[in-house]
Amino acid sequence: MNAPAAYTKPLPLIDDLNRPFWAAAKAHELRLPQCGSCGFIRVQFERWCPRCGSRDVRWPRLSGRGHVWSHCTFHRKYFPEFENDLPYNVALVELEEGPRLITNIVGIDRRDIRIGMPVEVSFDDVTETVSLVKFRPVPGPREGDAA
Repeated sequence: MNAPAAYTKPLPLIDDLNRPFWAAAKAHELRLPQCGSCGFIRVQFERWCPRCGSRDVRWPRLSGRGHVWSHCTFHRKYFPEFENDLPYNVALVELEEGPRLITNIVGIDRRDIRIGMPVEVSFDDVTETVSLVKFRPVPGPREGDAA
């Protein structure tokens, strides 16, 4: 049996501010910082809330559901580590809870991604310590199926 190939793409720089996000992803949970004062959920890993300035930060588990807010396809090699993936999609997913995450949509041909398409979180375990947050289409009836 062959060992899996080593992951050669850039990995996140994990620090004290984003460690809860990456620990949750490794546990296959989606968590983002939420202000304990005003309730604002954000994707920025800062020590304070950009809305009210509070330093009271919580890390609730989110639903992992949302929809494609925008997307594009990279056809050019901007980053050498991704050359073998060309063309690949980059999407902006708006979560049910409000924040928007830059991600990839997996489990679908890039040409079939649509704005507004419902998606759910998926985790890509790329190393023993890092799982990347991606999204996949929500299974459901296809066009033309009887209701």
